[in-house]
Amino acid sequence: MVTDAKLDEIDKTIVNVLLEDGRISIPMLAEQVGVSRATAYNRFDRLVEQQVITGFGARVDPAAVDLTVAALILITADQGDWSDLRERILATEGVQWVGLGAGTFDFIVLVRAQGLSDLRDVVLKELLSLSGIRGTQTSVLLDEFRQTGAVL
Repeated sequence: MVTDAKLDEIDKTIVNVLLEDGRISIPMLAEQVGVSRATAYNRFDRLVEQQVITGFGARVDPAAVDLTVAALILITADQGDWSDLRERILATEGVQWVGLGAGTFDFIVLVRAQGLSDLRDVVLKELLSLSGIRGTQTSVLLDEFRQTGAVL
């Protein structure tokens, strides 16, 4: 991870345009940002090299792939080798995201499942069977809203 990347307003605009449409062509990117194609290519390459842009992917509607239940699982864990536990949590089927907490809970985990019984199995059979997990608290998400666009 590169931590010393200095982003000016053009870089931030490029990143924001790419957040809206990661498939945009460089010539179209240049037009939207108001720079030459050569500048857009150079800036894009530099942002990738500096690991400001770390990859591209597709946003998929979870319901379209039968993942109709989502929940945040708040985990309390034994203190110690949190990085090993994090990897074991990430390897659990249905886990889509793991955050390390600095408060009451040690991990915050986003789980997606096909139904409540599958979610139950992830929590009670999979996560709670991992050594190092002391307890969980589950909040089922009734709906989700995603902010699109700028992060800068």
